[in-house]
Amino acid sequence: MADLMDGSSNHTHTTRRGFLLLGVACLALLAPGHPAQALSAVEQYVAAIGADVLRLANSGAAKPTMRKRFSALVSRHANVRSVSLLALGTYQKQLPPGRRDEFFRLVAGYIAGFFVYYLDEFKGTGLDIKSSTQQGKSTVVASRIKGSGSEVQWRITSGRVSDVKVRGIWLSLQLKKRFTDILKRAKGDFDPLFAELKSVESW
Repeated sequence: MADLMDGSSNHTHTTRRGFLLLGVACLALLAPGHPAQALSAVEQYVAAIGADVLRLANSGAAKPTMRKRFSALVSRHANVRSVSLLALGTYQKQLPPGRRDEFFRLVAGYIAGFFVYYLDEFKGTGLDIKSSTQQGKSTVVASRIKGSGSEVQWRITSGRVSDVKVRGIWLSLQLKKRFTDILKRAKGDFDPLFAELKSVESW
């Protein structure tokens, strides 16, 4: 697997683990910790897609098949387009028009890849909902992953997952740092970024 960040192998492993948790959250990995009647509409939405995710995580499918299925779930339930464009920062307008759909598809697969790489660590885990807070046009749901104890905040906007915060870090900001670092080194050339996104197939 290609390095995701500069630095030692331990730092790279930690970075990948952090991205994984973010990817998992973006997929809405949820087994509700409270009775259905106690959940708000937004929480019920997350609970419903979480059931599908848990079934897939425990399916025993091969990695390529697993990545494909998780990528489909990300595309269906997360606002991949919004997160992808935000991650480009000032380079957003330089995204080749003819490659926009490819870019969104690859980002969905990139997020899915982190989850599949560490899949065994999350089989059978659930998530306890702690609270929900309205923030402008979005609802932020605070929760805790069973087993790992990780605190996760889910930002739901217009009925879809638009961002996730794990261990104090928002997914959108992590992707933005990674993508813009690559584009900066490449002086705005998108080929290295597309190569990085495609590298998930070798993980």
